[in-house]
Amino acid sequence: MRKQIAFALVPACALLGLAGCDKFIRGMGDDPATEISEPEEVALSDETPEDTSPAETADTPVYAQAMSQEAEIDWTAARNDVASNSGTSGNFMTASQEGDPPPVPVMLPTGIVLPQGAESDVKFQPLSDGYFAFYPGTDYNIVVNGTNEIIGDRAPGTRDTPKRFIPTMSGAQVAFTKYGADYLIEFECTQADGEHADCISEDDALSIADSLVAVRSR
Repeated sequence: MRKQIAFALVPACALLGLAGCDKFIRGMGDDPATEISEPEEVALSDETPEDTSPAETADTPVYAQAMSQEAEIDWTAARNDVASNSGTSGNFMTASQEGDPPPVPVMLPTGIVLPQGAESDVKFQPLSDGYFAFYPGTDYNIVVNGTNEIIGDRAPGTRDTPKRFIPTMSGAQVAFTKYGADYLIEFECTQADGEHADCISEDDALSIADSLVAVRSR
């Protein structure tokens, strides 16, 4: 019956025009809603990649280990230790008292025997993040570094860590944390043979590191 109606409408289509007739006939289908909605579904499918792309860019993580942060210094403990070491003297102690105090407690070695005439070569330099001190020697030079910058992993609230001996190509190093600040003592061999310098033993390096005392604080 539906086919007969369609054939009967052909002459009328000639009067309405092909476009109007096509719409009229399509409206007689079994499921017109499905046929009309198909173009909309395809359009939504095409837009999906564009909607998800900005979300992926916004979720890019920032890695904390790539950033440095400033340490919290225990100035109270440092001041108490400075007071107990007030009798310490020496050229390097005098130099460390000049100018404004660095942003970390100043720790310097005691009992260092300098070569004759080398007293004038002792250097102390405050820095924006700490300080460094240089002591010339016969077999090795000593450089003491202190900084309030934390680079890498450290448990929150860390104030002190054990001293660590580290052999290097130019000598050795001893690293540790005190008052919340990081300290590094470098032993630079004045004469080195072969690929790795060997001018100071681990026991001697740790002994010098143990001789460091706090001589200035804020």
